[in-house]
Order: sequence, then C-alpha cells, then structure tokens
Amino acid sequence: MKILDHKQVKYCNLVRRQEDNLQYLPGLMFKNKLFVKDKSFTIEQQKEAQDYGKKQFLENKGQKGYLLLEDVTGFIIWRESDEVEVWKNTSKNNVSATTDLDKLIDKIRSENGVKIKNRRHRLTLYPKCFIGSDLVDWLTKNLSISSEEAVKIGQELIDKKIIHHVSNEHQFENDYLFYRFFVDE
Repeated sequence: MKILDHKQVKYCNLVRRQEDNLQYLPGLMFKNKLFVKDKSFTIEQQKEAQDYGKKQFLENKGQKGYLLLEDVTGFIIWRESDEVEVWKNTSKNNVSATTDLDKLIDKIRSENGVKIKNRRHRLTLYPKCFIGSDLVDWLTKNLSISSEEAVKIGQELIDKKIIHHVSNEHQFENDYLFYRFFVDE
C-alpha cells in the first residue's frame, strides 16, 4: 500500500445527508474521488496502519478505495465513499478565497506550521491539537497581518468546519485554548 502525504491530496469538508439531518465530516479528495476518515494511527504504528488498510481493501473485495496518508500527526486510513458530497459553505463573510485557504491550511499543518500534538489540561489528555495563540502568532509572522486579522482567519476556519475548540465551548480566541482540525478527529 502506497503512503501518500498531505501534498498529494486535497482536504475538504464533506456532508452526508441522512433523512432530515446533515452530518458534517472531514474528508479529502484524491483523483476526483471523495474519501472519509476511517482510522488513525500514531507515527510508531506505520506497519499496523498498512496492514489495516490492506485488510479493509481485501474485505471489501476492492469495491472501495483506501488511502494511507502520512502527516505530522501520524497515519490515517481514508475510505472512499459515494454517500457524501463536498460541503459548499455559502457564508458571505469569507476572509480569504477558498483556494488560498486550502494552501494556508496545508502550510499550517506542515512541519514548519503550528505545532500539533497531544496536550494535557488538568487531568484530561487532548490528542492532536494546537493552541489558539500559537496559530495567531504563526499567522501574524507568516502572513504579516495583525493579530485581529489572524483571529478572523481562525474564526473562519471554525465557521467552515475545518477546526473546532476541543470541547466545542469557545469561538476562536487568541488565548491558551486547544483547537483541533476535524481531519484529526
């Protein structure tokens, strides 16, 4: 099974329609096909991730495609799905163009981006998250923008369901609060 990196795929937000409900999911696009997250593995679990991906592919008799993606947080198995579609956010208050935002997300998640790691607050461990003020610092340094503009971009990432506060209790703030990319759920 070939291991892809984040530069070879396009992250996107997906929606699954179920009766009267919409379920929002992190997703990715590869060769014009949509994939939903199946399972995550740590960096140390590369072999287990490969074995799991092969097993799933064989159990589905090749009817569904599976991808193994490596990023800074570990390995993720993605499963092809025809039950989802790309979510089109019709919000009018976009701070940046979608294509620019996609490129920005790739940079934020890169090795030189914001530090994404497991973090502890009191007795609770929050996996694969970053600190809001770290994102603001990174955006102001790398985009030469004010901290107010950086907070607007952070809030746009929340509004577009790209990131969220780990316990969904806060909007985006320039503070020591933990946020996570939906793709890392």
